[in-house]
Amino acid sequence: MMHLIKLEFKKKLFNGYLWGSLLAYVGIAVVSLLLYFFIPMGPGENPFHSYSSMLTLMDTLVRATFVIYASVLISKLIINEFRDKTIGLLFAYPVNRKKLIFAKLSIVFSWTFVNIILANLLVDALLIGVNSVVGEVSGTLTTSLLTQHAIYILTQAVGAAGMSLLSLVLGLRKKSVVATVVSSIFIVLIVVSNTNGFSLSSITAIPLTLAALGVFFTYLSFRNIDRVDVG
Repeated sequence: MMHLIKLEFKKKLFNGYLWGSLLAYVGIAVVSLLLYFFIPMGPGENPFHSYSSMLTLMDTLVRATFVIYASVLISKLIINEFRDKTIGLLFAYPVNRKKLIFAKLSIVFSWTFVNIILANLLVDALLIGVNSVVGEVSGTLTTSLLTQHAIYILTQAVGAAGMSLLSLVLGLRKKSVVATVVSSIFIVLIVVSNTNGFSLSSITAIPLTLAALGVFFTYLSFRNIDRVDVG
């Protein structure tokens, strides 16, 4: 399986994925700093009134970015090959089709999960460092808060990585890149978006349930792939 994953990275150019993630990190950092310095400071208006709300907002921004980024990966790794029928050439090799698809999906899931963790660490460290100088966020950053947030990030990263597979299910029906990306944006708007400090994803059971559904519907989409003519 690892051999198949390595082949996918070589075929789709790992450097392209890496640069895409780095650009996403920079974009998230820039947006975070703009929010930190320029958002209104009136009572009840500033989401940076405490470390807890600041860290939660950053996690929301990170997950929204990488759920959409996952749909781009899905489009490159799977949707384009089904649309252009080049997947038939791949399936011509004496390798189990399900293993090939699973290798592609493993890349999407793992890449999304790891990037959400890393982006949270980097952006949180940046803002905490900036705040130690500027001091807009009040309160004390405790070990307990950091531990709770770390657990929250891990849980949400699993949920977001699994949830991102839902865009594959929707996009594969029409073999459309646009449908794949638009469906991921719709998922973000419904589940991940933060309104007055609340999002559906803050209820841990919701992203985990959607992640389970993403995995389940993806399985249904490919369960008969060994017997389907994709040429």
